Amino acid sequence: MLHTDPMRRRLALGAGIASLVLAASACASGSSAEPTVATPSTVASMAASESAAESMGTGPSVTITSTSSFGATEVTVPAGETLTVINNSSAPHTFTEGENGGEADNARVNEDIAVGASVEVTFPEPGDYNVTCLFHSAMNMVVHVE
Repeated sequence: MLHTDPMRRRLALGAGIASLVLAASACASGSSAEPTVATPSTVASMAASESAAESMGTGPSVTITSTSSFGATEVTVPAGETLTVINNSSAPHTFTEGENGGEADNARVNEDIAVGASVEVTFPEPGDYNVTCLFHSAMNMVVHVE
């Protein structure tokens, strides 16, 4: 029977992908151990990641991969367009208007970004916005809004 529900299709696809990944990883490591079966929570997590990836547009983005940088020192976005900030590092971060780990007065942006998560922010007015991480003061960048 074909699954017509999109979530069921994602879960089924996730289970298939998980099985392939586990089998490939066992082969690559030379392990003769039996592959581990993906749990429902692993499959659901994979489906959620796939869904998040599908929802991300082709607009501007920055990807955090460490605790010392946003992955770029500056980015330019059109006024009103969404900027996607992706946290691929091993620590949580914030994307906060401010500098050197301090929040600006009346900050227009202050988003928490969990490990593996992403946030979408929009700057409606043209200008240059300094952005920092409240947890890691070395993380600073400028968002140029045109």
